[in-house]
Amino acid sequence: MSRESHIRKVRPDDLEEVWRVHVAASSDGAVRRGQPATTPAATPVASDARAGLASDPDGYFCAVEDGQIRGMVSALVRGPVWYLSMFFVLPGDQGRGLGRALLERALAYGEGRGVEVRCTLATLDPRAQARYVMAGMAPRWPIYRLDGDVAAVARFKARVGLDPRARELPCDTGAAEKLTAEAFGHGRVDDLAHYRGDGGAAVAIGRGGEVTAFAYRRGQRIGPAAGRDEPAFLQAVAAAAESGVEGGGSVMIRVPGVCASLLQALVGSGFRIGSSPTLFMASRLIGRPELYLPAGPILY
Repeated sequence: MSRESHIRKVRPDDLEEVWRVHVAASSDGAVRRGQPATTPAATPVASDARAGLASDPDGYFCAVEDGQIRGMVSALVRGPVWYLSMFFVLPGDQGRGLGRALLERALAYGEGRGVEVRCTLATLDPRAQARYVMAGMAPRWPIYRLDGDVAAVARFKARVGLDPRARELPCDTGAAEKLTAEAFGHGRVDDLAHYRGDGGAAVAIGRGGEVTAFAYRRGQRIGPAAGRDEPAFLQAVAAAAESGVEGGGSVMIRVPGVCASLLQALVGSGFRIGSSPTLFMASRLIGRPELYLPAGPILY
């Protein structure tokens, strides 16, 4: 890193420029892997990125040189869990030490908050994976993007069925927080409130007088979802997917490889695996990850 470069916290009015760094770097990485550019240059800032800055302003950093933001990192703390949400350096500025300096700040943020677990989603870029391994995170499982149309969703819903003792319900926020805490290790109250405020709708599966699973849908995106047992978990995801294709279209779900039954049911129903998978890396496991579906790569 040159003497003219410095690391500072991201301010709200930096977010547009920070997002452009993310778009440029992620698209460049996709092209280098032989894939189409992932995000159009004019894509507006994701609402999840704004939510991350609002919840963890002390975990958002940028590298500035000659008045321009050339790299960024965002780290989120959710109870005992530190999650590396975004980490990008402009293509022309990579290999100069900016990334190392940014990651050091993000790691220090987690240490200062007393976290017990570090985790992230990594591309298959060996340079990125090496950096995360050195930060104590080991590869755990792939995360697949799956897309399903109306017919695939109908087959999925029929495949998982609905326990005669169970029924679909509106989602109680307290129950969603409790199930999220069991599966993820933290209730994530503020994140769930963000999803609801971002146009999210949730369904729940009830059995024996209690909610046993829930799933959120935002537009055509499914997640987060969590369950107390596998059948209810799959049924909640199916119910959310069904609501997402009302009137046609398709839904998109990011499925961790550890959710083997969900992955098999979706692929077996005609959902298509999209772009190359990402890799979930973590210092250790917490909760019940086989019963948790992430909301996406930014908030997980």
